[in-house]
Amino acid sequence: MNNVIDQYCVADYLKQRLEEIGVQQMFGVAGNYTAALLDVILSDDNSPIKISGNANELCAGYAADSYARLKGVSALYVTYSVGAFSLLNTIAGSFVEQVPVILINGAPTNKEDQISKQAGLLYSHTTGYDFVDIHMFKPITVAAERITNAQQAPYQIDSAITAMLTLKRPIYFEVAEDVWRTPCQKPQGTLQSGIDATITVSEASNAAQATVELMLSKPNSIFWAGIELQRFGLQDKFLALLDILNHSHTLPNQHIHFVTTALSKSVIEETHPWFEGCVTLKNEEITELVGEDGALIGIGAWTTGKDTGNEDIRSSKTVLAAHDGVFVGAEFYPSVQLDKYLDALIDKFTELAKVESAKFAGLRLTKQLLKAARTCPNTDSTLGYDNFFHAMSQWISEDDVMVVDAGFPLIGAQGVKIPSRNGFIAQAAWLSIGFSVPAGTGVKCAMPDKRAIVVVGDGAFHETCQAVADQHAYGQNTVVFVIANGIYGIEQYLVNPNPFRHPPVDYKDELLDSVYAYNELPSWKIAKLTDAFGGTGRTVNHMSELLAVMEEIRCKPDTNFLVEVCIPKENVPLSIAQEAGTAVGEDEIENPNWPPAGKF
Repeated sequence: MNNVIDQYCVADYLKQRLEEIGVQQMFGVAGNYTAALLDVILSDDNSPIKISGNANELCAGYAADSYARLKGVSALYVTYSVGAFSLLNTIAGSFVEQVPVILINGAPTNKEDQISKQAGLLYSHTTGYDFVDIHMFKPITVAAERITNAQQAPYQIDSAITAMLTLKRPIYFEVAEDVWRTPCQKPQGTLQSGIDATITVSEASNAAQATVELMLSKPNSIFWAGIELQRFGLQDKFLALLDILNHSHTLPNQHIHFVTTALSKSVIEETHPWFEGCVTLKNEEITELVGEDGALIGIGAWTTGKDTGNEDIRSSKTVLAAHDGVFVGAEFYPSVQLDKYLDALIDKFTELAKVESAKFAGLRLTKQLLKAARTCPNTDSTLGYDNFFHAMSQWISEDDVMVVDAGFPLIGAQGVKIPSRNGFIAQAAWLSIGFSVPAGTGVKCAMPDKRAIVVVGDGAFHETCQAVADQHAYGQNTVVFVIANGIYGIEQYLVNPNPFRHPPVDYKDELLDSVYAYNELPSWKIAKLTDAFGGTGRTVNHMSELLAVMEEIRCKPDTNFLVEVCIPKENVPLSIAQEAGTAVGEDEIENPNWPPAGKF
């Protein structure tokens, strides 16, 4: 190894462990406190780790998150407090959505720390509060280590990485600057998940047996393919289970299919013949899918607000299996590994398939699920959410990964048919606006043979627009569609949906009859940002213009694009328009004239 120093040191140790677990990309913003680690990596021409700088820490955090969703792990480097504070939001999102990101925070030296405590000297980037950074990150990581001693560093690094590999969530390292170059021992052995599979096999078998008995007792069943199938690489095993159910000649009425939700969209390619749609699994929706007495079998699924419409869907007819345990109705089977549970289900259904009397009524669809339109919209029409996403459904290809931001874009995108597995990325549980644009950077880094297609509202775009500059600097061909209506639409809808009703309620109150001033956005010439950031900017107002730009994008496979899609202020996705008629805004309830005569 061509190192910057002669002795093996803490920076070497962390570098070697990062390489061992498959880290190939680091995102961040340079700072002197982490320079020693970066120098060690750069000095090794054989290291697989690429160091990518970002416009700011927020962009770095979201890029690292999306990269890890597709590659399994990623790493971030920042400097103390001024850099790390900006990442609280991004790491919290990674924690909630189980994304394994390693945050490496360079800290002041041990000497500076002691002087600060004894003399009261406030160094740059410090608040005067002891260990403020690590205290903030402990609640949103599965391991947080402050490394101030080179002899202890190997054990701290190994234990934290083991926790990340076990729980698939972020970890945090805070390393004093003077420790990086201090000699330490070399790694012993290799790191792996800390789960002992042998202790959960019997519980997995019990949970699988209870699942089989529940399904046999119900006339209809449908599977919910959850996000953990992707997080733990279990998609093929899930399909193997459905293959047994649907192709055994001794199981009649072989029609057991699956749905996904916003968080798990595209964990299985949406061209699969057993895929029935991406839905919001409210209790009413479950009943429409399988009837009053059917079973919903969630595999790797989480009951997040976005996925269940903020409803508690647990009941005697639901199975909710995740990596930490399985609920079958009210019964809980703890510490069950998801892969062992799937293995047990496959074994039990394989045996059951040999029994002639096994009866499965399968799936009953009492309504046609919302799916993407098969025909192109009118090319003369004004653009809106629905015809934009209809066009997107026709245009998106297996070579694309669609990245969608929170708010109306995420809602509108649910009907877009995604042809490739893992071809859709969204932060659908944490729901931080601005995630999608820098996430597109990470997607392209993780999958260089794919093209990241970002769809973001203009409010969210204002948060992280600098990521377009990163994409151009990296030589990426990422495409960012900004749906520009000039407002924070989802925020207005939650507080007062009246501007989105057709016709609106006439309150004779200027405030309740219009979009609130604090939800209005500054007017940007979005397509012009490429003059500064790089790339090609386009503005479209009608469907014919959008289709022409989409064709141009395909004709220029090596160019990054920024497309401003101008839509009316009051336009919303169809599902929101339908709900607005009966939805009650927070401010409307407080109005003395509520409810208006003849309404609601």
